[in-house]
Amino acid sequence: MNTPNKEITSTMPKIVASFDLGGSHNRGIVQIYPSGVPIVIAMSPEVADVSRDSIAHSFTQVRLDSTWVGIGNEYYVLGAVAKEAFLGTPALKELKFHYGLPKIAGLFWLASWQLGLNQPMEAFAQLLLPGGEIADGKDLGKTLSRKLNIGVKTPNGQLKVKLLNFSTSPEGSGIMSYRRRALGSEFDKKSIGLLMLGYRNASFLLSSKGNLAKFETTDLGMSWLVHQFVERTAVGLSKDDFRLAHLLVQAQNGNQNALRSISRKATPSGVESDLKLFNSVLPPLVDDYCRAIIRWVKNLAVLDEVLICGGTADLIRAPLTQYFESVGIPIVWNGGVQIPKGLDTQGLENRIADVWTAHINYIKMLDEHLGYERKQKLFPDNYQAPPNMNWTPAKDLFSINGFSSQTSKRNHNSSN
Repeated sequence: MNTPNKEITSTMPKIVASFDLGGSHNRGIVQIYPSGVPIVIAMSPEVADVSRDSIAHSFTQVRLDSTWVGIGNEYYVLGAVAKEAFLGTPALKELKFHYGLPKIAGLFWLASWQLGLNQPMEAFAQLLLPGGEIADGKDLGKTLSRKLNIGVKTPNGQLKVKLLNFSTSPEGSGIMSYRRRALGSEFDKKSIGLLMLGYRNASFLLSSKGNLAKFETTDLGMSWLVHQFVERTAVGLSKDDFRLAHLLVQAQNGNQNALRSISRKATPSGVESDLKLFNSVLPPLVDDYCRAIIRWVKNLAVLDEVLICGGTADLIRAPLTQYFESVGIPIVWNGGVQIPKGLDTQGLENRIADVWTAHINYIKMLDEHLGYERKQKLFPDNYQAPPNMNWTPAKDLFSINGFSSQTSKRNHNSSN
């Protein structure tokens, strides 16, 4: 990190960004430093490497849920358009750093767009990674710093970011720190486990008497259950159908008609037959999933308390509660984190708990390092999110960037 004096004398705008490249969303908390209000940014996780000429054919206007970036001679489409037009992959099997460069560059573009910054900027950035991938973050940070400093091509021009600091933190560390502050001195007397159930995988973080003692990951994320559901039903469903995870949670929570819309049958009787199949397959599958999670956790540590978080936790909340209560281990759902009212403009709810608490930690560290005395709340109680901005027409964007402005047959509307 650069010295405080250099930060003070610079005239470029500065942002702080905390990123989480999740299996269901690439998301982040960003703000202008030091006194800006944090906002949530998010895109779906799909990424596709494309040719330069493909860009103009697939983006008819700037979209909040998608973007593209050009890094050197390589071009990538990110978000919804990557999925819709290029069969992009969420890259669940690869390590997170594999596509980290274009995904983070795309999130920086989205941050600059939503913060209203159309000029070179400086940034402090942190990235949440599984504990086993932290070492890869150093190399990613070096590459990211070099590429962003040279400039990345984006929908509204060259994006230049000077990274003043790039930090990596283990997934779950923000929530664990939040719990430490809530418990005070009692935290250092306990063995506390954090079970995070995400889309890509599940992870377990253990704090033993205040010290990080263990970090484990497994492939038992929501994607495992989605894949199993598609295979066991065998009626032509796609494991890449973005609706499945959400609908499976709804069905498991008692909505018997939730899965009707995913049937591919052409007749009412066929749809009814599929729905009956779906609702018969799901309960034993969820039971298998929950048993696998519990079997894994039981062999990791003896606990005084468990923090359970992640979007997938809602799917098996009841059986997890039953198990931990039966063995006398108190559960603190989402680590007790309260998302400020008005912050969650993307509707991600508890799925931003980890990146939000990690952002709090990062801001505290920066304030201390740079000698900034924060007198106001990081997120004001009465904050009102600004209205959606008007997007720039694609023809103007393409002329700015030297692309042909010919109209594509694939016409994608702006969406939130």
